[in-house]
Amino acid sequence: MSGFKEKFRIFSKLCTEDYLIRYANKGLYKRSLKELDNGVSVTYTWNASSVSCQLSDGTQCTLENTLDHWECSCPADHICKHVLIAILYEQREYMAEDSMNEDDMHALDKDSGISDNDPLDVPKNVSVTESASNLVSNVDDPSEIPHTVSREIESRFRWMTESDLPVLIKSYSSSMIEEVVFRLRYPEEIKIFEDSLLTVHLTTQNIEVSFSEEANLAKALCKVQQTAGKMAKLEALLRYRNLKGLDDTDALSGRVYEAKFSLQTVQECRVMLAGLLKTGLARLPQSYMAQLETLAIAAHSGNLPDIERSLRGIQGELQLFFNRHIRFSMQSMLDRVSKLYLALQVLEEEKVSAIQQSQLIGSFRSKYYTVPSLHLYGLGADAWETRSGFRGITYYFYCFDDEEIYTYSDVRAVYYDDQQFSYTEHYGAFTPWLPNLTLRQFVGEEVQFHSVKVNEERRISSGEGAKLAILPRTSVETLNLGKTMQDVTSVLQEESRSFDLFAAPKERLAMIKVARIVDHNFVKQTQDLVLTVESAVGERLALTLPYSTDWQTMIQRLESGYGSQSLEHFYAFVRVEPKRVSPISFLKGQTVLSLKLDIGNGRMGRLGRI
Repeated sequence: MSGFKEKFRIFSKLCTEDYLIRYANKGLYKRSLKELDNGVSVTYTWNASSVSCQLSDGTQCTLENTLDHWECSCPADHICKHVLIAILYEQREYMAEDSMNEDDMHALDKDSGISDNDPLDVPKNVSVTESASNLVSNVDDPSEIPHTVSREIESRFRWMTESDLPVLIKSYSSSMIEEVVFRLRYPEEIKIFEDSLLTVHLTTQNIEVSFSEEANLAKALCKVQQTAGKMAKLEALLRYRNLKGLDDTDALSGRVYEAKFSLQTVQECRVMLAGLLKTGLARLPQSYMAQLETLAIAAHSGNLPDIERSLRGIQGELQLFFNRHIRFSMQSMLDRVSKLYLALQVLEEEKVSAIQQSQLIGSFRSKYYTVPSLHLYGLGADAWETRSGFRGITYYFYCFDDEEIYTYSDVRAVYYDDQQFSYTEHYGAFTPWLPNLTLRQFVGEEVQFHSVKVNEERRISSGEGAKLAILPRTSVETLNLGKTMQDVTSVLQEESRSFDLFAAPKERLAMIKVARIVDHNFVKQTQDLVLTVESAVGERLALTLPYSTDWQTMIQRLESGYGSQSLEHFYAFVRVEPKRVSPISFLKGQTVLSLKLDIGNGRMGRLGRI
């Protein structure tokens, strides 16, 4: 027997009824059997890595030892009955040969005088199904049968948990693995079906992946085509392994995170920061700003995006110091310098894992990945402007799926003379997903996304392909917002929380239950409006809104009361910053009031109406 003939015979034996039906369909499988019963025959010509099959009806097929590659002279675009007939005919021929061999062995046993009742060891080539049947026939207690059979069936797919994972995923690119790893963050109910195949059903995505006994992901069956199907196979395998208690983080991180950066730039930055700490701000020359700019450019060239951002952040703080600006914070400056210095020291020592190095380095551009579904609840919108010349509006949502805050941002660069950004115009613009839904309405809704793209920071992409559905909005008082819901004491404790070196900086956001606003005061020295709120148990918290010309109307209205005396028992969605807590929106019932955008534009009447 030729080498490929043996391979094809093994392959055809693995092509069980379940396998072929899942790859094709039940109707096609039955038609193939019917034609074989009606006398269709196949002649095989064996090649080095394929077999040419001539069917008696005149059709010609070329097969390999996988259903991923085949050719047929018929016009079918997908797998056809002729391919199934070629496989099934070989199975029948093989079974006939086996039957003849068994008759010969039986005759030999009679000649040798061995009795049928003599105990014999189970032959090594007995199939798992046969072994399981033998075990069942020998079990006295019928209640043990299902467990015994299940254990035998499960042993056929032991490779899914015991094989070397890096070998199984060798054909996957790092970007594909990275996207699958990202999907694993989201909960997904899976159902396992075991017969001649082990099928993993991803319930939310409604995708089935069927694995055979062969330790090869390419041989798994999935009706999703091309790259999406290949990633579904890997996701199903990893979720199955996780269900069995396996942690594949280390095996996957080596393929996903490739930390390449300029070590020389890291050393130069650390020396420069050490000089800053030694000299002190009081004796620091203004020429130091130029050194920071030079190193920021070097960090950009040396593939150190987060180092570049940190250097520019320190540069901004120093500019406030040199200008003697009221908003300069020594604590903020120390935090920035300390975190950057520690990150540089860790990178220079090169003693951490690839994933930790990647976390310190960051990325220049966010990668977005498709998430099957997101159930979101609008919390409010905040308008902002940076010193570097960007304006935008960020929309905040609570996600019921993973209990995290998601955002969508509309941003424009305005550092050119002809570029403008009207907050009112953009707030009233239509969303990218539903043509008749404005962004102002969007942030006040409860919605369901399907096939939407998000990034590591849980920012939602406006890209095509996402489907958005509006749901009946739940009253905010009845929601369980998890860790986002906090009291005044926990918010004040959160304000002094230390930073995490191996995590991306996150906005500190919280929802606070407020009984009433007890005071409003504009502080001329700092140009801040301070709203003092009180909880039901008498705890007080100052909410600070910095003044700018864009929010002059809002500041004046809030300062004059604007119905705040009658506003009671509501929720404040706030951003916790060093030395201040800034309110973003007020919520009550099914209503959301974004302070800057709704009050500043005179919308929704007086505060008391929410």
